[in-house]
Amino acid sequence: MPMPSSCAIPMPTCNSWPRAGCCWLPIDGWRLKVTRRHAMKPSVATSCFLALVLLALPARAGDVQEIEAKGEAAIMQGDKAMARDKAIDDALRKAVESAVGTMISSETITENYQLLSDRIYSHSDGYVQKYRITDEREEDGVYIVEVKAKVGIGSIQNDLQSLKLLMQRKDMPRVLILVAEQNIGSGKMSYWWGGHSGGHVLAEDMRIVESTIMDIMREKGFTFVDPETLSGTKKVSVPVALLTDKQAMRVARTTDAELIIVGKAVARDLGQTWEGTRYKTASAEVSVRAINTSNGEVIASASVPGQAWNINTTAAGSQALRNAGKAAAEKLIEQITAKWVAETSSTTRVRVIVSGVKNSRMLKKLTGVLSGQVRGVKSVYTRRMKAGEAELEIMLAGKTRDLAAELEAKDFGGVFKLEVESVRASSLRLKLLP
Repeated sequence: MPMPSSCAIPMPTCNSWPRAGCCWLPIDGWRLKVTRRHAMKPSVATSCFLALVLLALPARAGDVQEIEAKGEAAIMQGDKAMARDKAIDDALRKAVESAVGTMISSETITENYQLLSDRIYSHSDGYVQKYRITDEREEDGVYIVEVKAKVGIGSIQNDLQSLKLLMQRKDMPRVLILVAEQNIGSGKMSYWWGGHSGGHVLAEDMRIVESTIMDIMREKGFTFVDPETLSGTKKVSVPVALLTDKQAMRVARTTDAELIIVGKAVARDLGQTWEGTRYKTASAEVSVRAINTSNGEVIASASVPGQAWNINTTAAGSQALRNAGKAAAEKLIEQITAKWVAETSSTTRVRVIVSGVKNSRMLKKLTGVLSGQVRGVKSVYTRRMKAGEAELEIMLAGKTRDLAAELEAKDFGGVFKLEVESVRASSLRLKLLP
């Protein structure tokens, strides 16, 4: 990192400002330029600090530290299970705090504690690759958990193991790709979900963007629904290349995919040769979006260009599609990961469909148990009730499958019995039995 001439001076501390009005602070191999003007503005100084931390982290992305930490939580109303959960969270947060302490000085941590708390400590789950509990006990109404945690130093977006841990906490969602593709020389869009009635079913080795996205995302731990098991079946037949969100959800409902990637990819001949050679040039555009099938929410999107050249025009188009597909996959991963980090560090909206609701007493009993007796439930809202079926919306700090298991074990005072019909990452279907 060469210093500009205006600051090409020995590396001073910022306690004595040089005439140039700036100095360079050496921190962990990086040199941070600080000016009088920047130092006078806390918001800019704070931004510089955060940028420095984020720049430094990827360089250590491969490092892992095993850290011992102790977490504590008060046992409220005799609920030891909830206290244990909170004690584990406290221990993991302290492990991350300890890891950060090896990277920057205690003075810097003290001065920027709120920033670190908001951006790093509050996402401690994302930095812990794995942990094991070494001891747990109760003392004077407090639940204490001691852990050994393996903490990744890099940011979660660039930490493969942390991302896999996040996916486990999201119940390992499966992905289905629905990207229509058109290469140079092809007269129309090609796609696999048209069934026998329509659509050009593309051979697996020709689905360039689909396979590129799958390869990139598989490296990060994503799992996929195999289109080859669905293509041509009667239940998957939507003879439209460019799917709307509703049409894509219709295809997804025939599978167990929790996440669908929908969009299009088009390659075009630029009609030029590469700088006087015989190489043909091509461009491509990939536009995709990722949809949560539980609620139809678009959680990520990308529109990415790509270029390539080759002696063969079609081959140039294929490479341009690969280049754009790779860039699109990386953008999707970044956005999906950020979304999941936020969800694992806070509450998730869960849609609950309840059938067999004979009267308001049954619904009142269910919502009462959810609100007051189920771990992780922060709030319950009744969205609709019609013809014996109710739709609830729950704000949940935890996993949907854990919620389902706890509900099945609950006693509803003889008002009804409860049966769990299906569980997905952000939705739950229940049936009340007399």
